[in-house]
This record gives sequence, C-alpha cells and structure tokens, in this order.
Amino acid sequence: MPSLGKSIDLYLMDGTATGRWQATLSNWNCIAYKIPRDDDVKNCNDLPELHAPGVYFLFGRDDESNRQFVYVGEGDDVLKRLMQPHGFEKGDTFWTEVVALVTSDNILDKGKIKYLENRFHGIISDAKRYIVKNANTPTQSQLPKKTRDLLEEFIMNAQIVMPALGHKALEPQPSHDNGEKQEDLLYFSRSHGKGGKATGKLEDDGFWVLKGSYIYPEAADYLPAGVKKAREQHAAIINKAGILQEDISFGSPSYASSFVCGKNSNGLIEWKNADGVLLKEMTEDAPPAKKKAPTRKPKVSEDAGDAIILHLAGKKAVAHGYVSGDAFIVLKGSEICPEECASCREWIKIHRKELIDAGTVKDGVFTEDTTFSSPSAAAACIVGGESNGKSCELQTKA
Repeated sequence: MPSLGKSIDLYLMDGTATGRWQATLSNWNCIAYKIPRDDDVKNCNDLPELHAPGVYFLFGRDDESNRQFVYVGEGDDVLKRLMQPHGFEKGDTFWTEVVALVTSDNILDKGKIKYLENRFHGIISDAKRYIVKNANTPTQSQLPKKTRDLLEEFIMNAQIVMPALGHKALEPQPSHDNGEKQEDLLYFSRSHGKGGKATGKLEDDGFWVLKGSYIYPEAADYLPAGVKKAREQHAAIINKAGILQEDISFGSPSYASSFVCGKNSNGLIEWKNADGVLLKEMTEDAPPAKKKAPTRKPKVSEDAGDAIILHLAGKKAVAHGYVSGDAFIVLKGSEICPEECASCREWIKIHRKELIDAGTVKDGVFTEDTTFSSPSAAAACIVGGESNGKSCELQTKA
C-alpha cells in the first residue's frame, strides 16, 4: 500500500519570516512553535497554550566548532521553563531560538514528556548532526506498551515537522540517508588521493565529510587550531588505515577539506561535483534562484504524489508547495505578494520580474508548477523580501 501524503500548515504569527512560527500537521494534535529568543519568548503570554506540559529544543551555534547545537528539555509549563536558566548557558554559549511541542488537548502528562525527552535526546545523539548540550541523558519513564506506541507515533510526526521549521536534528547523517542522490555529492582529492580523498555534501546544518573518506594522517604545524582540535576529537572514528567511520559536520567547506588533508585548503575550489564543477562556481555571486538546479524537473501531479504539502497563508498571498530532493516546488495556483518590501534584495526583484516576464506568474498567480532552489528562495519571491515592513507582512486568513 503506497504511503499517503501529509499536509503541514505554517503560520507566520508576527507577519514576518523572522518572527514566531506555528506549525501543524494533518491528523496530529500537536502544535509546534518556533520562537526566537529574548523579546519574542518574553512576549508569548498571548499564547496560553504554551503554559502547558511539553518538550522543547533550544538551538544555537557553538563558537568553537562553528557547529549547531541543541538542548532537549521538558517542562510542566513550557513557557515558564523557557524563562529559567539552563545549565549549559555559561560564558558565550547562547541559544538563539526554541522549537516547542505541545498538544491542543494537554494530554502530555509528566511521564509522557519525560519519555519523549529521553527518546528525542537519543535520536539526536545517534544522528550526530548537532552538538548535544545536555550534560546527562534524560531519564526515560516506564510506560505501558500502548502509551509507548502512541508516543512513538508522536515522535515520527515530529520528525516530519522539524525540517519544515529549519532543523534536521532528528534526521540521520547523510551517508545513512537512503534517499541520497549521486548528483548531490562533492569530491575532494589532494595529490591524486595520497594526501587525502573524501566525499562530502553541503547541507543546511553544515558541510559534511562522509563515512569512508580517507583522512591524511599528518597535520601541518600551521593548520588552524579549530581543525587540529577536530582531528583530536574525531581520532576515535578514524581507523588505522585513515578511513573515516562516521559522517562529520563542519562549519565550512574549507574547514572540512583542511580536516581531510591536514593542510590549509580552500574548500570552494577543492570540492567538486562528479562533473568537475567547483563548489565556488556553483555558489559564488549567484542568487539562490540561479544556483545549479536539479538535473530533472519533478513531475508534479495534482496532489503532488506522496509529497508533504506546505502552506504559506496570509492576507496578501496564499501559496502551496513541497520539497523535492534539493529543490522546492511552488504549485500552480499559488499567489505572490503584489508589492515588494522597501529593503527587498536585488536578486529577489530580478527573479520576481523574470517570473512575470516569462508568464510563470500572471495577475499575481503562478500559472504552472515552479521550481526554486530552496524553500527560502521560494518564500522570498512570494513575500517580496524578508523585511518587517508593512508591505510584506503576512497574517493568518480569517
């Protein structure tokens, strides 16, 4: 039996992409909130549903490694708990946004949220995409099998929603992803492979060096301190032959290639795709809409097959789309904001004009399914920029 599609509704609660988000999944009683720190969290008293039991994820970036980190927590009153200090917040360590999961019917009692906290912590730790800031592994509640099965379904739904909110913490490492495409991979080779040979992939959460890569054993004295430390930290997963046993994420392509060869490296010119195209040529000085597109435009049926449909709803535009590989498809019939924000970037203006000139957008409506390089590029063209200006604000439809 084929899998059924699901629908995720995204609501920009403050009218901007940089404010608070609310996400709901079809046939799931959970409500997910993505909230920036400080003023937005402090001003959430207009959301009484957050004064309820739930689990939450604190996200930020580690200055030392330049990798993203996450802290998994739970609370009987999630909003109240978020206003309290956390043990990892020392020195310059600073979380920047939270994703909180609560239910519309408040069925998550203490035992259930402790179970979820433990399971989410384990999944994220095993995935090794993010640095986990929890000092200890949360205790798992002992629950009846029926309750555990219901909570495991809750976790599977959370794994669907979390990427739509911008985080892949619950997803497996790239080399463990059965959907990996050959054209997504990048390759590094120094001295015909004798000085390091690796396969990599650029993702939203960093540049990944994949399992099976050959790491040159010697490190130059001038190697950046951060790369030296990474080699020390990951020594246990490099075997005697220099073969990497797990995927590793870095903050930049250059740190990744320097890690592989043990010398200074400009990753933008040393990482190449299977056709020999430099990473620099694929990314530098090109607006998102002009980056290398998938080799094949997805064939879109009326219901987009088994894809998860995402909705962006507002007074000035209502749009629908879905992720397909590394691309994002905006569906025919979606609307585009007629006005652009005062601070709208030039590439957004150019792309919007191209869509109109080509007839892809007519009278503010997409006339055909349209491929964008990312959800962010699609949203920027639909909204007309990311400014807080009134002209590009989106609010929920009545």
